[in-house]
Amino acid sequence: MQKVLEIRVKTKRIPLSRASIQALRDIDRYDLVVFTSRHARKFFTQALRQYAAQPPLPGRVVQVGPRADLLKLPLDSKRVLFPRSAAAPYDIVRKMRRRGAVVRVVRLYTPYRTTLSPAQKRSLLAGAVEKICFRSPSGINGLLDQVPHSQRKTIFAVRTFCIGETTARAARAAGFQQVSVKGYNTSHAIP
Repeated sequence: MQKVLEIRVKTKRIPLSRASIQALRDIDRYDLVVFTSRHARKFFTQALRQYAAQPPLPGRVVQVGPRADLLKLPLDSKRVLFPRSAAAPYDIVRKMRRRGAVVRVVRLYTPYRTTLSPAQKRSLLAGAVEKICFRSPSGINGLLDQVPHSQRKTIFAVRTFCIGETTARAARAAGFQQVSVKGYNTSHAIP
């Protein structure tokens, strides 16, 4: 059996700015509400309930993944509400605006790392892990925070699979040598 280490992150809701609360209350002013993660959708629903805001009309809600699929939408002159992580890269927002969208970002949550178990860390550092799967750049940073610089050479050589191109770019920038977005599968993850 192939030994796979899936790196996950946990999330926690953050306080909303006044402008974000107002955007939720004025949701009918937006042509689209776009989600690029299940976490964004979950925290968005909680915030709507907390601030007594009405949910958006079903035809105005778009769920995409990977987030680059946002650029496939007809965005010209659209008012877009974009609930997301506070740690998410901003490049997609700039690209949407260049395509003519008026984008209002609502930062709802922040990721934090999940600590590796002692067994996972031993397997990783002993070279017993054949594949690492990342779901986000935050997962890459969280893993590297747990591994001393002197021991990173071992993990940088492990085949690395990422959920999307943004995460893959972050993995390459961190030093991982064999990075792919194809073959992302965690069915044999190390417990």
